[in-house]
Amino acid sequence: MNVLQRTVLGSIFSAASLALLPTAHADDFPKNIIYVGAAYLNNHSSSPNLKGYNTPPNLNLAVGNATTLGLGYVRNLPGPWSFELALGYPPTVRTYAEGHGWSSTSGAGLTDVDVYSPTAFINYHIRGKEAKWDPFVGLGVNYTWFRNNKALSPLQHALNSNQVDIHLSSDLTWAAHVGMIYRFNSRWSLVGTIAYADVRSNLTSTSYSSDRSIILNQSKTPIKFNPVVYTLAVGYSF
Repeated sequence: MNVLQRTVLGSIFSAASLALLPTAHADDFPKNIIYVGAAYLNNHSSSPNLKGYNTPPNLNLAVGNATTLGLGYVRNLPGPWSFELALGYPPTVRTYAEGHGWSSTSGAGLTDVDVYSPTAFINYHIRGKEAKWDPFVGLGVNYTWFRNNKALSPLQHALNSNQVDIHLSSDLTWAAHVGMIYRFNSRWSLVGTIAYADVRSNLTSTSYSSDRSIILNQSKTPIKFNPVVYTLAVGYSF
């Protein structure tokens, strides 16, 4: 074997060896993140006055705020993209009386409800998913539904009934958020987001006689929640 042949074979073996080496850092970078932290739900609600059978005039509702446990899962996609599922422990949200309809209960808590609101996002990472400071924006879909609806004593007293049913319709809507990931290392990070979803619902309050044989009052109103959710969490990549 002459020098030229040995050189060519050596080049071939070198290329084959490089092909068998571990892939580049971008391929080794963890593809999943889970995060856990605190989430603050700030509702900027609006609604017309309640209307219906035996409904006091000029009665309106304001939706309160809540703090809860924020959870999420992020899956890195090819390029500067990722998929995120934002979850959280369902917070209990209270509504309050406003307006002149029930002046004696103005500002009092009327109802409590547990809010379930998972959201799926597609995120765009402005500086790439491996940057130490990783800002991103995302658009997605939110589904909100309500459980454990309870009428509180001020509402029961105002309606002269301890048999009051509260119903809120569910909603499938769009959502958007902005966020930042700060990576301490390839595993641990700090995650902060600000999210908004166009959540709307129709509230129906129905009060009954003690034996529930007679409807004493039924009131309805659409509610636009306008929720802004602030989340600060610790992330783990794997």
